[in-house]
Amino acid sequence: MAETDARPAAAPAVEGEGLVRGLGPLEATTIIVGGVIGSGIFQAPSAIASNVGSPGMSLLVWLVCGLLALCGGLCIAELGAMLPRTGGQYVYIREAYRRRWVTFIFGWSSFWIVWPVSIAAVANVFSAYLASVVNVVTADGTGTGIVMSEGARALFACACVVVLTAINVVGVRWGGRVTNLFTFIKVAALGGLILLGLVMADQGSMAHFTPLFGGGGAAVGGFALGAFGAAMVTGLFAYEGWTFSSYVAGEMRDPRRNIPLSIIAGIAFVILIYMAANFVYILVLPFEQVQTSPWIAADVMRVLLGDWGALFISVGVMCSTFGGVNVQILVAPRLFYALSRDGLFFEGLSRVHPRFRTPAVSILTQGILAALIALTPSYEQIISYGSFTNYAFSIIAIGSVIVLRFTRPDAKRPYRVWGYPVTPLLFLAVITGYLVSLLTNVEFIYNTLIGLAIVAAGFPFYFYWEKKNQRN
Repeated sequence: MAETDARPAAAPAVEGEGLVRGLGPLEATTIIVGGVIGSGIFQAPSAIASNVGSPGMSLLVWLVCGLLALCGGLCIAELGAMLPRTGGQYVYIREAYRRRWVTFIFGWSSFWIVWPVSIAAVANVFSAYLASVVNVVTADGTGTGIVMSEGARALFACACVVVLTAINVVGVRWGGRVTNLFTFIKVAALGGLILLGLVMADQGSMAHFTPLFGGGGAAVGGFALGAFGAAMVTGLFAYEGWTFSSYVAGEMRDPRRNIPLSIIAGIAFVILIYMAANFVYILVLPFEQVQTSPWIAADVMRVLLGDWGALFISVGVMCSTFGGVNVQILVAPRLFYALSRDGLFFEGLSRVHPRFRTPAVSILTQGILAALIALTPSYEQIISYGSFTNYAFSIIAIGSVIVLRFTRPDAKRPYRVWGYPVTPLLFLAVITGYLVSLLTNVEFIYNTLIGLAIVAAGFPFYFYWEKKNQRN
C-alpha cells in the first residue's frame, strides 16, 4: 500500500487504514522471537521427556516441531510479502478462498476463544512466577516468605493484561519497545542458563544421555508413534507464534522485506536456542528428573548456582511471560480491526485513535476480555476448546500458498517459499494428523465438540452483519 504525506515522514500513516508504520526489522523479529519464547521452553521439556522416555527422542521432538514451525513460517513469509496488509492470516484466507463466512468464522473463534484465552494463560504463568519470586525474596531465617493466594495471583495476571493493554493503546512504537526490551531480557536469561550449563559442564554428566534411545516412559524400548505424537502436541504449543509479525504488516516499514526476514531469522534463532536449552537441561539433570521436574529451568540453575541461580531464572521466566503477553496484545487486535473494516464484525473495532493512530477500540476490547478470563479458574480448560479450530485454520491459511499459486500466478511475490510444494504439504499432512487425533481421542473429543459449538454459535451473527452490509 502507498504511504500518505499527511503525517511526518518518520511515521507515515498507512493509506486507507490510518495506522502508522512504526515497526522496523528489529521489532518485527522480536515479535516472532518474543512471541514464541514464552513459558513453553520452561515448562514443556518435562512433559515431552515423560512421553517419549529417552534423551534422544526428546531432542528429536524439539527439532521436528521446530522444523514444522519453520515450514509453516516459510509459507507465511511468502503470503506476507505478497499481501503485506494488517490482519495476517485473516487477509490470506480472505484473498485465497473468497468466502466471507470462512473468514468470519476464523475471526469469531479467534476473538472469543483463541486469543483472549491464550493471553490470560500466559498472564497467569507470569503471576505464578511472580508469586514464587516474592516468596523467595521475602523469606525470613526459617525460609518462610509471603505466599500469594490464588485470588492474588489472578489479580496480578489481570493487572498484567490491563497495563500492557494501556501501553499498546498509546502507540505501536511503545508496544514495539516493550517487545524489544523483554525479548532481550528473556533471551539473556535463557542464554545465560545455556552458557553456564556448558561452561560448568562438570556439574552435570554426559552419562545422562545414556541410553540415547529407549528407557522409561510412554515410548519404552524405542519409537512409539502415539507417544511421539503426544509429545509433539506439547512441542508445537511451545513453538506457537511464528505467524505474529504478519498481523502487523500495515504498521511495519518495508513489510515485503521485513516479514520474511523476521519469520526466517526468528524461527531459526528459536530452534537453535530451544535445542541448546534442552541439551543443557539433560546435561545438568538426570533424565529421570528432567521427566518429572515442573520447574526444570530453576532446578538446573539451582544445581549450577544454588538458590540464587533458581531465583535468577525465575525472574527471567517472569519477564519472558510478561513480554509474551505484550506480543499477543500487540498482535491480536489487528486481526479484529481488519475483520471489522470488512464489515464482518463489531463496527467500533475498526476505529483508529485520532492521536495515537492505533486500533484502540480493538485493543481495549480484547484486553478487557482477556483480563476477565485471567480472573477465572477455568481458563486452562477453555484453551482446549479452541485447539481444533485454531489448527484447522492454520491448515486453511497455509493452504492459501497453494491456492494463490494457481489463482494468482502473476502476483508479485518478493519471496517464494523454499521447497515448494513439499514445504506446505508437509505442514498440512502433520497438522491434519493432529486434528484427526483430536477427533478420535476420547480425552479430547468432548472439549473439541464444545469448541465447535462455540464456533457454530457465530453463524447468526454472520448473517446479521451480511444483511446489514447489503442494506448499506
